[in-house]
This record gives sequence, structure tokens and C-alpha cells, in this order.
Amino acid sequence: MRNALIPLITAVLLFITGVFILNMQLWYSTRAERLEGAIYAVNNINNILDEASHATHLAIDIAGKGCDPEGQFQLGTEAALQPHLRTILIVKGREVWCSSLPGNRGLLARIPKMSAASLFLAPAEDAANEQPFLVYQTRFAASRVLVTISDQHIREALNAPLEGVIYRLRVGNNVIGLSGDIAALNASTPPSGQVNSKAYPFSIIYNQPPLFSVFRLVSLGPGILIFILFISCAAAYALVKYLNKNATPAETLRRAITNGEIVPFYQPVVNGREGTLRGVEVLARWKHPQSGYIPPVSFIPLAEKSDLIIPLTQSLMRQVVANMNAIAHMLQEGFHIGINFSASHITSPDFVAECLKFKESFNHPALNLVIEVTEREPLNVDEDLVHRLNVLHENGFVIALDDFGTGYSGLSYLHDLHIDYIKIDQSFVARVNAEQDSTRILDCVLDLARKLSLSIVAEGVETKEQLDYLNQNNITFLQGYYFYKPVNFQELIKILLSKPKVKVAVDDATREKEDVHDIVN
Repeated sequence: MRNALIPLITAVLLFITGVFILNMQLWYSTRAERLEGAIYAVNNINNILDEASHATHLAIDIAGKGCDPEGQFQLGTEAALQPHLRTILIVKGREVWCSSLPGNRGLLARIPKMSAASLFLAPAEDAANEQPFLVYQTRFAASRVLVTISDQHIREALNAPLEGVIYRLRVGNNVIGLSGDIAALNASTPPSGQVNSKAYPFSIIYNQPPLFSVFRLVSLGPGILIFILFISCAAAYALVKYLNKNATPAETLRRAITNGEIVPFYQPVVNGREGTLRGVEVLARWKHPQSGYIPPVSFIPLAEKSDLIIPLTQSLMRQVVANMNAIAHMLQEGFHIGINFSASHITSPDFVAECLKFKESFNHPALNLVIEVTEREPLNVDEDLVHRLNVLHENGFVIALDDFGTGYSGLSYLHDLHIDYIKIDQSFVARVNAEQDSTRILDCVLDLARKLSLSIVAEGVETKEQLDYLNQNNITFLQGYYFYKPVNFQELIKILLSKPKVKVAVDDATREKEDVHDIVN
């Protein structure tokens, strides 16, 4: 878990750091762009007001000469030649005295009140066309010159080709934007960005970009985002390689269990008299990504020493249930499935509940589930252990003593526990050959089993001599390479589909005398 968590955390932190740096760069860049846009708008408005200032000087000269037809013509020419001016008015009191329009008209619904401001925004209600406008005002003597500028020209000056930003013209406490009428500035929410004109009394206000924006990251920096993700993943991969290179064997095995690399193999159990397949023993194999299948002798001792044997067995149990349920229609009644349990697992608090859940998970109604207790590991036989095994007996489980004769206290187990059958270790079967004395030890083991009324399974049958000897001694159930080697689930399906029939070398007279104890029926 540690070796998986550290690279993941590293990758996430690298990605977050990279995104943070990219976001800040884009934020500063966007702020600078918006500031440049505001300065650009200020310059545009300045240029428009420069035209109004020039027209004002002309109007003052005309006012000093009297507003004759020639003066009106000059005002009209000035308004027509300047691209952004609407009207030029010379106002005395509240009346238009001279105008750039014929008849001294001003296209104003009402003349704005006298004020000290040289620049102000007039609402739509003050214009004949009901559109707001900007007024450049200059007072002289008892008169004043009003130069009106259309809202259309103001909005064009504010319209910058930047996404997400809104520029508005501020004059005093009034503002005008890209649409709508004149509005009062909201004092409770001051503008986040503002650029003041140095030449005229106005400002350009605008909204600053948010500090963090997913849209900004995706739209402005997609390539860099992908690069950051690639760097983060590459760093995590390199760290995984480094940590795995220096991982302990226990950590490597723990990761293999988590990743589902420990898979079940099935050792067929054959009826020696009939040559039929009657069950399987579940074995563990490590399906290593680089080394292929690794036998259990290489990792089971490590699992037992590092307290990984229980999660390893639990993983096998889940996989066996899934496999057997997939082929439930192919399994005959009484087909037995044996799984080896360690002493630490048997004595764990949840062992009985796990076994009962294991049994309930099968779809087949008549499977014989065998709990194989290994003799290679010491098992403390007490009342609690006897009670556990009795509960499992009552729920239909069969108890077998595996590797009999090779471990700590097999005879004690036979005396204290309710053992249904013993499995003779392959080291005894391997001694059987053509020599007369080769079966002496095995004869003693078989004689003991008969006296205790125990059923027997012989492991490691590899030769015809061994098969003949076991059949002659009424050992019905056999397993070994003489019949089948341990196979994966796909190979087991092929064996079941072929409906195997193993040849046995026992004559009919001998077969009639056999007194066989069926371990699965």
C-alpha cells in the first residue's frame, strides 16, 4: 500500500503544483491584457475628446463674432468633419443660441443644467432619439459650449477584442457600458480595475479576472496542461519503479495479492477404480507480470511469515467461487473442492463466518467443500478449535488432514479432531517402486488409517507401479502427474468438457473384493 500511495500522492502534488503555476501565469497575463485593453479604451476616448476640445475653441471664436449664418455653417462643417461628434451647441441660459444644426436645433429633449463639470454623461431621456450621450462642456462669460458625442462612438471605443472582460466609461459617479442607459456607480461594489485619463476627467473601469478559472486553464493552456499531466505520470511511474526495485519481498507479495496476481490452479482428484474426475484441490500460483507462473513453494512460506496468508487465501476463495459458479452446470453431484487453510487462518475470529459465506456463494447445490488443515504448521488444539470444526461439520464441510506424516503432530490431530480423511504426502507415494521393501513405511500409514476408519487420498501419483499399489490397497482417490498436473481455470474447463476416463490396471476379480470408502459421497 505504501509503495502505491507514495507515487500517487507525488503525481497529484506535481500536477497540482504545475496547474497552480500555470494558473498564476495565465492570471497575470490576463490581468496585463485587460489593463492594456483599458489603456487602449482611454486613448480612444481621449482622441474623441480632443475632437470635442478643438470644436469648442471654434465655437468660442464664433460666439465672440456673433452667431450669423456663416458661424452656423462653420459649426456644422466642424461637426460633419469630426468623425465622432454629434452636435456643437452654444447655450445661453437654458436656450440654444447657436448650433451646428440648421435652425439652431440641438436634438436635445432638454438642455442639461448648468454645472461645473467639464464632462458628464446625459441619460437617454435628455436626447431626442432616446439614446444616452457624452457631453463635453466649456463655460465662458455667461454662456457655455456643449459638444455632444453619440453613445455609439463611446461603445465602439470601449469594445475590446478580449473574452470575459467588460469595459465601461466612468464620468463622476455615472457609467456607461456596451449596452443600456447611463447608470449610477454602485458604491458598495467598487470596480476591481480602473485606468484614469490624464487629459480629461474620466476613467475606464473593468472587471479583473478571477484568481482561478478552469475555463481559462483549458482555453489558454491545454497543451501545457497535457504536458504537466504527462510529467506527473512519468514521475509517478519512475517512483513506482524505484520503490519496487527496493521493495521488500513481503511488500512485493502484498502488492501481488492486491493486484490479483495470486490465482487459483486446480489439481484434479481422480477415482482410481473408475478413472473419473471427482474433484479438485485448489493450489495457489503467482502470475507474475515478468516471470510468468511462480509455484507456491516460492511464496507461501513468505506469506505465512509476513501475515499475508489470510488475505491470500481469501483472494483465492473469491476467485474459486467465481470460477465454479461459471461452470456449475458441468460439475457432477458430490464434486469436491478442497482448499488448504493455515493454522493462523483457522484460529482467526472470522474463520467460521468466512467458510459459511464461502459455501453460500456457490450456485451448485451439492458440492462437497473440503477444509484441508496442513500438518506443516503447528495448530493449537483447544476447545475453541474443536467447536469451530464441529460447526463447519454440521454445515456440511469435510475436514481433511493434508501432508500427513510430514509435520508436527499428525497423530495428535487424529486423536483430538474430527478428521474425515487424511491426504498421504507425495514423499511417501514417491517411495513406491518395483522393489519389495519400498512400501514398508506407506504400508504402516495405510494400516493406521484403516484402524482409525479414515478415508485416504494419495498425492503425487506419477508412475504405473504407484497406481497399481494404491489400487491394490483400496485407495480410491488419487491425484498426481500420472493423471493430471495442476491446471488453470481454462484448462480445467477443457478437462471437464472431454469427460475424462483414466485407465487403471486392476482386474475384475480384485475389483470385486475392494472395500472402498468414498470420501466425497
